Order: sequence, then C-alpha cells, then structure tokens
Amino acid sequence: MNTYQPQLIKSLHIVKPNFHAFTARFHAKLEESNITMQYPSAAYFNEKSYILYCVLERIVRHLDNPSSVAPFLTFHLQYLKKMGVTPKEISLLCDAFYDTLNEHLGRLFTAQTQFAWQKALRYFESFANTTLFNKTNVISLEQKITQLRTSKL
Repeated sequence: MNTYQPQLIKSLHIVKPNFHAFTARFHAKLEESNITMQYPSAAYFNEKSYILYCVLERIVRHLDNPSSVAPFLTFHLQYLKKMGVTPKEISLLCDAFYDTLNEHLGRLFTAQTQFAWQKALRYFESFANTTLFNKTNVISLEQKITQLRTSKL
C-alpha cells in the first residue's frame, strides 16, 4: 500500500460529511485563480459534489495500483480536456484543490497530510500533462548526456 494513502483517505473521510461546503470553497478558489478554462457553475458543483467525492475516493484508494487507476483517471481527464484546460491550468487546479484542503481541514491538515496531498497532486499533475498534452518531465539517458555535453561547452 502507498505509504501516503492512509493520510489521503483519512482526510477525505474528514471532508466527506460536509463535502458540499468543500466543493463550494473549491469553486470559490477557482473563481479567485487565473484559470481561463470553462468550469462548471457553483450550482453544478453542488449538484455533482457526491460524484466528485466518489471519483476522488476511488482514485485515492487505488493509487497503489496505477494500472487500475490509470484508465479511470484518463476517462475523467477527458472532461477537463473538453473544458479547454491547459498544462498551466492543471497546476492551478491542483493548487486550488490543495488550498481548499488546507482551509477546510484547518489544524487537521498536518505536515504528514500536507506531504501526502503534495505527492498525490504531483502525481495527478504529471499524469494529466502526459495524458492530455503528451508532456513529460522524464528524459532519456541519451538526452541527459547530450544536455550535460552541451552545458560544458
């Protein structure tokens, strides 16, 4: 099991009883951000908050098995693609989600929980950028050697 997974699940369970408030706060964060993509209205967020919670929980519960979560996550990423998301906005979405967790959990957003969500959101951002934009931060050994040679010149 992913060593951070228990922290992620625990924080989701804390948020669950009042997930409507969480999604309202998340929507407000999106409105404050520099996101230009189309995103659902606050009423739609409220209406679909339980579905969003279920999607989040399923992803978190299966983080230790990337091959099982990848198709599920890829399917849901298509929704963001239809809304015109850019790689920068993937990062803004992650930041808004993290800030929402921070505010919503308050003192329960411990250093360990923060670290777990940072890792999970980095994974999401990397996976989303690779899936939607064929963008990766991984380079081949040959590319690295070429970069080193070029930088020494």
